[in-house]
Amino acid sequence: MWCNNCCLCFPIRGGGMWLTGLVILINAIGGILLFLWGPYFFSSTMAVLFAGFSVVQAVTAGLAFLGLCNWSYMLIRMFVFIQWLVAFLGVARVGVMAFQLESRKEHIAAECWGAVNDKGYSPQGTAAAFYCSTPINTFIMFFIGGLVIDFVLNLYMYFVVWRFYVRMRLYPFQKPVTMAYDQGLYEM
Repeated sequence: MWCNNCCLCFPIRGGGMWLTGLVILINAIGGILLFLWGPYFFSSTMAVLFAGFSVVQAVTAGLAFLGLCNWSYMLIRMFVFIQWLVAFLGVARVGVMAFQLESRKEHIAAECWGAVNDKGYSPQGTAAAFYCSTPINTFIMFFIGGLVIDFVLNLYMYFVVWRFYVRMRLYPFQKPVTMAYDQGLYEM
């Protein structure tokens, strides 16, 4: 069946491990970058919230990775139970971050170019060169595109791990009665 593979070519367990490792890496790097440079784009409180949520996504992906590595029914089940809430909050995070970026264009421009805008904001420090060299609208579009890709990867990771969870739960019942549960797991 098509949904018993990851990306249509990897076995579901190996592909799930690869995909969870990728999500851990992306969200850990994103969390670190948001902790470091988030206050340039958002208020300090919102930057910490967004970075913390990135860390939560990395931790839940780590939970799935450990469960897949150890064939742990309990860890996989815990991930499947928690991840739907994290995915729902991920949609809210994408929307709030997009709104915050759109509403704070002047703040970002003031940080980049050192100008004082009409609201009396004076830049506190220098911004990173990688986002100051691009136009603000282009930067915001790429930032939101990256958030959407991150969200889609998280949803696909949830689907792959959920499929593994269902196969792990139902597989021993598809084999003859003489096979033990542990033997059935290694047959997958």
